[in-house]
Amino acid sequence: MAQAIRRVAQHEITEEQVFYEAQMSIEDELVESKDAVIQILKLARRLHETEFLNMVTALLEQGTDVLEIVVNQAGKPQYAKGLKNVMGLVQMLGVLDVSSLSGVVQALTNTTERAENGDIEPIRGPIKLLGAMRDPDVGLALGFAFDFLRALGVQLRVQSQSHAVQNSPSAADEGGHH
Repeated sequence: MAQAIRRVAQHEITEEQVFYEAQMSIEDELVESKDAVIQILKLARRLHETEFLNMVTALLEQGTDVLEIVVNQAGKPQYAKGLKNVMGLVQMLGVLDVSSLSGVVQALTNTTERAENGDIEPIRGPIKLLGAMRDPDVGLALGFAFDFLRALGVQLRVQSQSHAVQNSPSAADEGGHH
């Protein structure tokens, strides 16, 4: 007769097995995110080529010294407007839907590459312009551009009217002495 099992043998995981599993997991992620990894590597190469990476590394190595200089400089009146503009830009970026800008960025990238390769034919004269406007993609882009210009015009008019009200003599009287 067989004897009952009294003890279950524990399978110990070796350090090599842990390393192998970690390596396989990393390789799987790299394959899955291939396009993103390639873009990051291209960005890193550009940052290195422009020596921006060296500058950022040096800034990070200096740590609190750089932060102290930035804070001191930010307190000076000549930098206040620039700092305000940066804060406004950051706020604007928070409002923008980045995914909607990806098409614009892709179109800009494609057009830049075509221009560098000399693949863009200039449109000379009104006849060529009218012909180009028959292209549905050009028509859609022009519609987008004109809608943007219309919205920009509305904002400029509102801003101009607001500025005119603030600078009017009655607005000055309201803020004056009573």
